[in-house]
Amino acid sequence: MKSFGIKKVHMIRVDRGEEVVSSVIKACTEAGIKGAVLSGLGLLSKAKLAVFNPEKEEYETFDVDRPMELASLVGNVSLREGKPFAHIHVVLGNEERTVAGHLVEGYVGGTCEIAVIELEGELRRDLERGGLFLLNV
Repeated sequence: MKSFGIKKVHMIRVDRGEEVVSSVIKACTEAGIKGAVLSGLGLLSKAKLAVFNPEKEEYETFDVDRPMELASLVGNVSLREGKPFAHIHVVLGNEERTVAGHLVEGYVGGTCEIAVIELEGELRRDLERGGLFLLNV
């Protein structure tokens, strides 16, 4: 186990029509962030989520094709092959259902507000095990 101090907190807003995962990666690349914790909320117009199947050692994806509240976005940013990599999980909901999973891509329907809590030091994702790239801590 490693411990990291907090270096700085960045707030980013992802606007209507923009894609969340690539926006987080772009913001972290531009700021030189090598490790961070993510927390956010908002509204997505559509998304692709994934759930890991440990028996097949692969992700199974499914589409969310209507607007849903982004009730919770949590995750981290680490370096994978020397570049920022965003590992993001979300909980989405509307009046009919709630879904959750790994955010592969999500397009903003209104706005998305994300706190990027930059850590002192570097998180690396370079251990491969059972179809997953794990944090090297």
